[in-house]
Amino acid sequence: MFTPRRVFQSIVVLMAVSFPAYAAELPTLDQVLERYVVALGGREAIAMLDSRTIIGERIDDRPHQGPRVETPFEARADTSTSWTLVFHEAAGDVGEIGDSSKSTKLAFIFNPRAPLQLEKYFPNPRLTGTWEYDGILYYKVENDLKFEYYTLYFEVETGMLTRIGYHWLLEDYRQVDGVLIPFIVVQGRKGGSTSLYFKTVTHNSAATGQ
Repeated sequence: MFTPRRVFQSIVVLMAVSFPAYAAELPTLDQVLERYVVALGGREAIAMLDSRTIIGERIDDRPHQGPRVETPFEARADTSTSWTLVFHEAAGDVGEIGDSSKSTKLAFIFNPRAPLQLEKYFPNPRLTGTWEYDGILYYKVENDLKFEYYTLYFEVETGMLTRIGYHWLLEDYRQVDGVLIPFIVVQGRKGGSTSLYFKTVTHNSAATGQ
């Protein structure tokens, strides 16, 4: 399994532009966002993706409420802000249709071109400084949505977006069709977590809702 840091040890050539680490010497917002796009694989590779299908498993792990629950799922999205998500539960499939107004973070993660459309999901983004947590330094990009849930954190070292708000982590980036995708999405919750583990990701094979 690859972490963002390991990936970037092998593709350091993409990081030709080095940024200063501290708020007094901040780059521009455009530089941070462009570095993120380049790190993922570049605008051309991202723009070639028309749809995304994800097969995976949701794990709800809250020790104080009983054993963890594992539920297979399938998600589909296109280049709009809409998506579908079906959980294959023992009692039968449970379907969900959503958009960015219902779950900004899922809509952003599922849309294959979302990194090129960031303001659709996080309106009026602005680089406000740096933040260090657990030994990692981040560029902090706030927006008009609630600070603690929707602030974007881009790692200074790698350029990658690995946190959204205080509670969502994007981990285990892997390359699919020339673009890096987080294969683990951790949603921190009181007393535990609910996480999405992607098993397969395919592009340009189906439209939303099909």
